[in-house]
Amino acid sequence: MFYSTNHLATIKKEATDSLSGLYPQHEAENMVNLLIRHYFGMSRAGQQLQRDKRLSESELLTFHKAMERLIAAEPIQYVLGSTEFYGLTMEVDPAVLIPRPETEELVDRVIKENPVETRTVLDVGTGSGCIALALKSVLKQSSITAIDISEKALAIARRNAAELDLDIEFRVCDILETEECHTMLGKKFQIIVSNPPYVLQKEKEQMAANVLRYEPGLALFVDDNDPLLYYRKIVEFADKALVSGGKLYFEINEKYARETAALFPREMFYPAEIFVDLRGKERIVRAQKR
Repeated sequence: MFYSTNHLATIKKEATDSLSGLYPQHEAENMVNLLIRHYFGMSRAGQQLQRDKRLSESELLTFHKAMERLIAAEPIQYVLGSTEFYGLTMEVDPAVLIPRPETEELVDRVIKENPVETRTVLDVGTGSGCIALALKSVLKQSSITAIDISEKALAIARRNAAELDLDIEFRVCDILETEECHTMLGKKFQIIVSNPPYVLQKEKEQMAANVLRYEPGLALFVDDNDPLLYYRKIVEFADKALVSGGKLYFEINEKYARETAALFPREMFYPAEIFVDLRGKERIVRAQKR
């Protein structure tokens, strides 16, 4: 796209207009503001004060390339290369999911229910490392391990940990191979937390195009014929890897809350509890090992 002038105010308006068919007006405005802040270091107030600022050709090219990605429906978090999660700035790219607000609620529950910091914690399917790093940022004395099947995802998680100066042990592991994971990790945990794939293939038609096009399907989808596959395997793993009195926390598909809670064998776990998120959806399951 081309702009009629190189004045900041004009560019902001025309860029916002170009996104208005894809996003609500306020969301389009916010995206443009974020791009300008990210690339040119100008706050919203600064943008107002410098409405007549002229962008150079190189600045216009940088902004133009970012706008092309937004117009192609790429999530702005990937365009910017980062997102905010639990007060932390995390690197993200299409190798990892963009962390969601409901996952912050999962982290918040783990922290509030486990205030003692000397904990051993395992994050299953860590992706960008957002859960493990958010927990470590608060429970600083805890020993936290994070596993994922994706080497690309773990590379991002390790960079996030280094940037935030947080000590996490990252390991490649396929949780569907429960025995191999248990043997490789070689220790027990007081807390296991996971946000595994739980979106059914048939639910794709209800999802936004930018999610389907850009976010990793490996981290999102599960077969329609076995929607609780990952939960079942993690419960099986937790039977060996969770200490007596330890807790397992899941983020879940709201449509399968009761079925997920029923996966925990009564002889091994106390009855699981289901918690709703801020939107009233059943989104978290917690169980404690006997």
